[in-house]
Amino acid sequence: MSYASRRQAFMDKMQGGVAIFHSAPEFLRSGGHNIEISYRQDSDFYYLTGFTEPETICVLAPEHPEHHFILFVRPRDPQMEVWTGKRAGVEGAQGTYGADAAYTLDQLAEKLPEYLKGCQTLYYNSGTEHAFDEQMITFINRFRRVMSGGPRQVVDPGSILNEMRVIKDAEELEVMRKAAQISGAAYRDVLKTLKPGMYEYEIQAVLDHGYLKQGAARHGYSPIVGSGPNATILHYDQNNRHMQDGELLLIDSAAEYQYYSADITRTYPINGRFTPEQRAIYEIVLEAEEACIAATKPGADLVDIHNTAIEILTSGLVALGILKGDVQQNIEEKTYRQFYMHGTCHWLGLDVHDRGPYRVTEKGRGAELAPGMVFTIEPGIYIAEDAENVDPRYRGIGVRIEDNVVVTQEGCEVTTGSAPKSVEEIEALMSGH
Repeated sequence: MSYASRRQAFMDKMQGGVAIFHSAPEFLRSGGHNIEISYRQDSDFYYLTGFTEPETICVLAPEHPEHHFILFVRPRDPQMEVWTGKRAGVEGAQGTYGADAAYTLDQLAEKLPEYLKGCQTLYYNSGTEHAFDEQMITFINRFRRVMSGGPRQVVDPGSILNEMRVIKDAEELEVMRKAAQISGAAYRDVLKTLKPGMYEYEIQAVLDHGYLKQGAARHGYSPIVGSGPNATILHYDQNNRHMQDGELLLIDSAAEYQYYSADITRTYPINGRFTPEQRAIYEIVLEAEEACIAATKPGADLVDIHNTAIEILTSGLVALGILKGDVQQNIEEKTYRQFYMHGTCHWLGLDVHDRGPYRVTEKGRGAELAPGMVFTIEPGIYIAEDAENVDPRYRGIGVRIEDNVVVTQEGCEVTTGSAPKSVEEIEALMSGH
């Protein structure tokens, strides 16, 4: 689906009114000297326009007689372009990006009233860019006083975009498969490199190189490279520990390719061989993940998939004696949450935690799956190194396994299978270096 088709689909779902979107803000690294953090466009803005420059306003006005897609952009500026690169300008906004009308940003106050005449509903996501929020409030209040009209209600465009973005079209799926393929290849590079005595950041560097050499501009999210006890910290991101013989390394990292992210987690033995205790925990998590993948199909329920993981993880922990008593009683009492404290699935796409509903609240159920949905499956077991109620042999073991799945007509497609995850494949690949 083209950007024009997405815009039309969005406008078809609007019940009158006008939608306004603001590009992502720019951020300075620190101190000054105009050194910005690497810029990334707002995902909704990119989804609807494909436009990647900052300081841009998109207006969608389906009821305007001539202009339905309007862009307010930075003007061409040869002096600034020497420093920061070419700008699209008004001409590019129309010629390259298909705007029906385009203006420079300094024309916003002059031109916007033309598109708000008779508008009762404004689709606008406040709270993401506070300076522009204040500008919009001032502008709308002034517009109401002068024009005796203007928007009377503000609606979050997410009410439409959440539904649209959760179903990926064929072009999106191809880009996401590429992001997964790039990421999986980098994980194979890790297995050729990993050994005791390295630092976590050396493995991050292997991933960085693997993504960049295959054309991925950046990580899809801050990478987690946690060894030993750090593998039990869910959002560990220091990545600076000296890795020791006999420990596990948990890696949660993936590439972003053409704005779409993969999301992979793998857990590897640093010396190439799982200990019996590590393998026991690993195989419980792998069994849970594979059962969740097998349960993924149209009509399935995200809550049921999560519950599948809970049952297998809890059963495994009881079998090892880490949890005591009856499996169902442990599930009812949620004792497993000491070792598994997060959800099993999240949507994936332009954002690593992408748009889409998780629960259908009126039914008390999870979102029903349909072809084209893409999400992660990521069960785990995390046993803290100071867990006094656990046999010391298992303390400090953290395992998570995460893959990306596309719901198909018949079931699902795992796009991240090139990242090794079976015990046999991991140990065989690591024995070769």
